[in-house]
Amino acid sequence: MPPAGDEGPPDQRQRAGHALSAIEVAEEHDTIEGVAPPSSARRVLGQDTAWGELLAAEASGRVHHAWLFQGPRGIGKATAAFAFARRLLGYDSEADLVPGGDGVDRQVAQGSHPNLIHLTRPANERTPGFKTQITVEEIRRLNRFFQATTSGGQWRIAIVDPADDMNRNAANALLKILEEPPARSLFLITNHLPGRLLPTIRSRCRLLRFDPLAPDALEQVLLGLGLDVTETEIRSVLPLAAGSVRTAASLLASGGLDFEARIETIWSRPEADWPAIHALADGLTQKGRETALELSLAGLFRRLGAEAEAHLAAGDLDRAAGLSRLWSAESSRLREGAAFNLDRKQMLLTFFARLYEERAAG
Repeated sequence: MPPAGDEGPPDQRQRAGHALSAIEVAEEHDTIEGVAPPSSARRVLGQDTAWGELLAAEASGRVHHAWLFQGPRGIGKATAAFAFARRLLGYDSEADLVPGGDGVDRQVAQGSHPNLIHLTRPANERTPGFKTQITVEEIRRLNRFFQATTSGGQWRIAIVDPADDMNRNAANALLKILEEPPARSLFLITNHLPGRLLPTIRSRCRLLRFDPLAPDALEQVLLGLGLDVTETEIRSVLPLAAGSVRTAASLLASGGLDFEARIETIWSRPEADWPAIHALADGLTQKGRETALELSLAGLFRRLGAEAEAHLAAGDLDRAAGLSRLWSAESSRLREGAAFNLDRKQMLLTFFARLYEERAAG
């Protein structure tokens, strides 16, 4: 079986990529427009250590029944989970080159492989959009899945993505299954924040850490996504993405680079440019700009933290403490505002007003 990232000679890989690009894949709760989901990705880039550990376990014939893929969001954990599932389910690159074929690759991408189940936040039954949690009903699907018979002693694989989204009942239900795993079962569980996971679930899994992607690996992944952006734009986003493909792709797909440049200009001015700030707030709070708003808020707090650290390094403890208090107060206020669906433009304007008040006080 060829290793991930090299499923045959270049011309074969190109044809295989074209075949997969025509597959209809289900939309997920965190789908980025124009970017294929992890279920359709074949290559694992920039995670050589984690991927090598999986391959070593496979080669030894002693694959632990539950793996916890842990690391920041958007760095390839789900991609690795689906790629490893493909290997264990007998992915054959030649079979999947047949137009209209139904090989493992196609079935995994479409969510139709009988020995693979992907548990993530489900779609709402009556309204558009997705549920905010993985519920216990989703975990109960595992019982039916594992009760089904399988031919030839194949693996039955469950991908839980991410475990952070499980509510308490769902987490307890998953724990019961992990305590007495069915024969030939494999759990691949992704986790962004360790604190969001029950310690008892963590203790029953083999931990596999994933690190943020290095800039060259991140650039390679982004170039392969087929986004309608230039290489210059891709290189511009690398310093802002913190090694996350998801963050970088979201910035590129949502027009976030433009907002990032406008924020940088506003931030660098000693006095508040209120016309520019109002224009920024108007743009970020338009319908359909939710992703750009989320990323821009993260950029604002990143700058606020960096400004506090700069004053701390310079020995200006009062300014550093004031900015740190502002960071804490504003992050709490914005979380509450989002929870209660308060006016987003006013929340942004208040953030800048308090920023310049703190600067003036110093």
